[in-house]
Amino acid sequence: MRITRVALVLSALWVMGVGASAQGVDIPDIGTISGSLQTDVSQYNPDSTINAPDVPENILSNTFVNILFTRGGFTAGLRFESYQNPLLGIDPRFGTTGEGTGIGIPYRFATYATDGFEVTAGNFYEQFGSGMVLRLYEERNLGFDNSIDGLRLRFMPVDGVKITGFIGRQRSFFNLSEGIMRGADASVDLKELGLGLPDDVFATVGASVVSRYQADQDPFLNLPENVLAWSGRGNIGVGDFQLEAEYAYKINDPGVTNRLSFNTGNAVYVNASYATSGIGLSYAIKRIDNMDFRSDRTATGFVQQVNYLPALTKQHTWRLITLYPYATQPTGEFGQQIEGTFTIPKKSFLGDDETNIIVNFSQINALDTTRTDAFHYVNNSMSSSRVFFRDFNIEIVRKFGHDFKITLSYIDLLYDQDVIEGRAAIDESKFGVLHPRALITELWFKTGRGQAFRTELQWMTVGYESDTYNADGTVAKYRERDPVNNGDWAMVLAEYSISPTWFFTVFTEVNYNRTALIEDANDELVRVEADNIIYPSATIAWVKDALRVQGGYGRIRGGILCVGGICRPVPASNGFSLGVQYTF
Repeated sequence: MRITRVALVLSALWVMGVGASAQGVDIPDIGTISGSLQTDVSQYNPDSTINAPDVPENILSNTFVNILFTRGGFTAGLRFESYQNPLLGIDPRFGTTGEGTGIGIPYRFATYATDGFEVTAGNFYEQFGSGMVLRLYEERNLGFDNSIDGLRLRFMPVDGVKITGFIGRQRSFFNLSEGIMRGADASVDLKELGLGLPDDVFATVGASVVSRYQADQDPFLNLPENVLAWSGRGNIGVGDFQLEAEYAYKINDPGVTNRLSFNTGNAVYVNASYATSGIGLSYAIKRIDNMDFRSDRTATGFVQQVNYLPALTKQHTWRLITLYPYATQPTGEFGQQIEGTFTIPKKSFLGDDETNIIVNFSQINALDTTRTDAFHYVNNSMSSSRVFFRDFNIEIVRKFGHDFKITLSYIDLLYDQDVIEGRAAIDESKFGVLHPRALITELWFKTGRGQAFRTELQWMTVGYESDTYNADGTVAKYRERDPVNNGDWAMVLAEYSISPTWFFTVFTEVNYNRTALIEDANDELVRVEADNIIYPSATIAWVKDALRVQGGYGRIRGGILCVGGICRPVPASNGFSLGVQYTF
């Protein structure tokens, strides 16, 4: 088996070197072979100043090689993966499951499509509606892949109607889940059906059902073996206005993540938007109650997740504020978000160039619930007064001709670290609510043909929200003993690009106004001033056609990494990195 896998990868690499191009390799009378390679290698140094761990291997790597073959309506592919061992922050089980080598082919499939019909055998990704009952996808930066290995059928009997059904088991690192997943979805585009809707009107409707079978092996509880979830959705647009809504329901599914709750689950998502020349407005709400859905009821973290609950907060990309991202709480939350986008056109009172302004506000509250026994609770209202997360931000982008652009951004957050980081139970407060505020300036200059210089100046102060209480009304008792979220931040970045080949980036983050906890002569913990910590980083990237090579050095702060409301902790690190990406 091991010799076969090595031969397969060597063959794939050989193919990439023979007549490779971004469009693939055409083999006359046979078909087209295409694919990609991605490898990320990091070297780690122990660093006690930032609590970077001592990595026994010294060097860790993640590698992915995709091979795709197409001929007419037939497509087949596979992905080779190697974790030697997984990069810091990626679940170590990627390196220890299966045969225990961290090497394997966990993704392979064959698809045949013809008019009105498609069949896939093997692994596949899929999404029903917004994903509240099913979303299968891959996010390598998180070490996330929840594909299903099985059979998927898709029918398109008439224009505007699509019916999908599947059965299989979900990926669990290099193994498969305990539960068997089954599902079906139907979507209808009313305009494509030829119902005579006006030109400026469109409407779609859909419904989904997903179930899991997992044997009940609990010696004390009577757990449901077949867990059913369903949803209905609709999307309508009239001129400049659009409204989309979805409701999902799941029968009782007691597991580790919901503390063995026998309550049923439900979720609702509604988004209304309006856009016309120079202005765009949107308002969205969602309510989630006990909607964690997994292919194994014993799984925790983001392992074996079946569904996706949309994050109703802005996904910030500015580096400092990403220390405090929001992670969707599937056990229960109520969220709202409103955003306005305004464009001040050229030749206005501001001059000859365009100015864009984006104002965004979102807030996520806890649900107002009361426990009735160890396995049940009741909802008292739509939400409680406890705020998990609040975000007000404004961004202004102003161009000055073709050679200069400035971006100004202000962000003000409330961040309940106990809930978002899982540092306390959902109904208690230990470390309290943080209040980060950030100010960012980005300047972009065109310095020559194909050349540009960009710089970022970021500053963030972090304090405690004054009114942080436990359920019994007392102030969060561990606030003054919290050694984790501590101090303010500043960052300077400079980036120079010679397009399309060279990219140079250097930046430094400084953590200042820090304090530390020490034991005094009476063995009591006291807080004292601590030294500043500097995090320097530099990268160089070289791009030629379909090949990109990037190397660098960085002292990387620890924190929480989130993509779309799905989060994982990332430990601090110090060392060199190398990344190679190639497509053909």
